[in-house]
Amino acid sequence: MTTASKKRVLRHPLRLYLLDAHPVARLGLRAFFDRYPSVIVSGDATTLAASLPDLRRCKPDVLITDSFPIPKRVLGRLPALRVLYTLESLEHCSLARLLVDLTQGQAGFALKSLSLDRLLKAVRHVAAGRRYRDPAFMRLVKAEQQQMRDLSPRKQRLQPASAQGRKQSKKRRTKSGTQAHRRK
Repeated sequence: MTTASKKRVLRHPLRLYLLDAHPVARLGLRAFFDRYPSVIVSGDATTLAASLPDLRRCKPDVLITDSFPIPKRVLGRLPALRVLYTLESLEHCSLARLLVDLTQGQAGFALKSLSLDRLLKAVRHVAAGRRYRDPAFMRLVKAEQQQMRDLSPRKQRLQPASAQGRKQSKKRRTKSGTQAHRRK
């Protein structure tokens, strides 16, 4: 189902932007992609907020990130940008949101353990406007879905709330620890 409007033809080197909190990951990806003259890493950042000015300025074709999800309001300002999510696990992802993006979105999804040759393939798929679904990533998603189905209906309803509660309590501990440190 490739139409002229869906398929992107790139007439310039493929421009990538790396968004990852880990400097070693960004450095490793940059070193890998530097081996390919048809690929240019146009920038990198540790946070989405820090990347926004660069993303608008360099107009990369593909954003490679472990930050899921990139808000729709951000993607709406960068309509030509394609996203390849490279995740270590599903620990910080909403399964419901992930399933929506997997079925409706054009983004690519892969585990960070993806081989480098498959990473290059994934980047090219996403740059061309096609979806990419890493088989290992999809197995992880299916296992998570099965685990949710195995929970009682009450525990299923509590599952997202308990994950949110853990995040909130961690924020409270961090804030209270920071305030106590300031008082000293």
